[in-house]
Amino acid sequence: MIPTPVVILDEGPGREIGSQLNAVLLADGRYRVAFVDQLLEVKEPARGDTQSLVLPVLPNSRTRARELLADLQAIRPDTLFLPVAPSEILDELLDDLLLLSRDFLVAPLRDSEIRTRVARSLRTTTDQRNPSTDDRVNEECGLAQLVGEERSLVELKRKIPLVAQFESTVLLIGETGTGKERCARALHYLSRRAGKPFLPVNCGAIPVDLFENELYGHEKGAFTGALAAQPGLIAEADGGTLFLDEVEALSLACQVKLLRFLQDQTYYTIGSAKPKRADVWIVASTNVDLLQKAKEATFREDLFYRLAVITLALPPLRQRKGDIPLLAAHFLRVYGRKHGRRELRFSTRAIELLCRYSWPGNVRELENVVQQVIVFAESETIEPEHLPILQADSPTGSSNSFKQMKAQAVQEFERNYIVDLLRKHNGNVTRAARAANKERRALGRLIKKYQIEKHGRFSCAG
Repeated sequence: MIPTPVVILDEGPGREIGSQLNAVLLADGRYRVAFVDQLLEVKEPARGDTQSLVLPVLPNSRTRARELLADLQAIRPDTLFLPVAPSEILDELLDDLLLLSRDFLVAPLRDSEIRTRVARSLRTTTDQRNPSTDDRVNEECGLAQLVGEERSLVELKRKIPLVAQFESTVLLIGETGTGKERCARALHYLSRRAGKPFLPVNCGAIPVDLFENELYGHEKGAFTGALAAQPGLIAEADGGTLFLDEVEALSLACQVKLLRFLQDQTYYTIGSAKPKRADVWIVASTNVDLLQKAKEATFREDLFYRLAVITLALPPLRQRKGDIPLLAAHFLRVYGRKHGRRELRFSTRAIELLCRYSWPGNVRELENVVQQVIVFAESETIEPEHLPILQADSPTGSSNSFKQMKAQAVQEFERNYIVDLLRKHNGNVTRAARAANKERRALGRLIKKYQIEKHGRFSCAG
């Protein structure tokens, strides 16, 4: 096997992180590592060479880190990056990181995390060449699956890499359809456990008398019909993540059995007196107030505090209206590609209708609506008449209000202006932002908002 070229770019004075990356990857044996301290030394791959990965170690200075990210983005569009960001300035760099790369590392680093994430970044790139693996790649994209730019979601995305690094028990709270399982998957794939199983379990679907057997498994002959030993979910998830969805549905008896494992990571299979250990990260979710249920004695208070070591709240879609056009375009692109309808796009009036709808089913409902539209739309442009399910919930007589017409005109101007600007500067966002006298991050947000490709084309018109 020919080693894959990997470039480590570390401009820091001490270069401790770069040295750690270098040592770990050289010891792995699968990579041909180049250690450079200047951006100019990051060269094009040789003809016929395999895809290279560049690991830029970002400096602790916010200003210099942003400048380096901008310079990296301008290098060439095919470069695969896995940036290393300092945890203390991750909040300020998050938008820029997500513009450059689908994944990143957070310093300080663990050796196992370096190996896992480098291998996954290169594997994802290879798999993307095969359309049959698109669904699996999308599933494993971590933060890329949490689409949106509203402050509440950006704050959530800022926390996820930090939580994934330390792997404390997590409780995800939010209404049905807000994306709790997607968030759990992002946590898993951004952790050192990414190469191990991610097992989602709907607690409400497991009968009370079968819960212990499902969770811990049984030995041969443990009960009538136990003709062979069977591992439980804990054993199957060993080394990985067990996602307990709708944890509030567990009976008090089942809660005791779960609490026992959370206390010391040991368990007993049914029919065995010998304890077993398992290294499993527990992530749970709920759409109710568990603390209130604890006060009502329908949920154990000690289990609540075991599960809620870290709590992450997912906002409902009605509280992040600005993300609706981005989400709609994202789902249209994903499912349009899947069903061979890449040419579809939303009209401005359709986007306005989507934004006026209350979305009681949250992101899941929006995803379902987009899938229905892809099946039934007869033209390339999706209009309000293609969204009859939303019409009844929308206020009547407001589509032509002065406020909405003004907003539509502003959107059309911004969209067309940015397209012309990017074409003029050959897709270079830094130069385009300078010409527009606008901060690069602000221009980047507008590019994402209107789903504009870097060379001035719409990937999905709104």
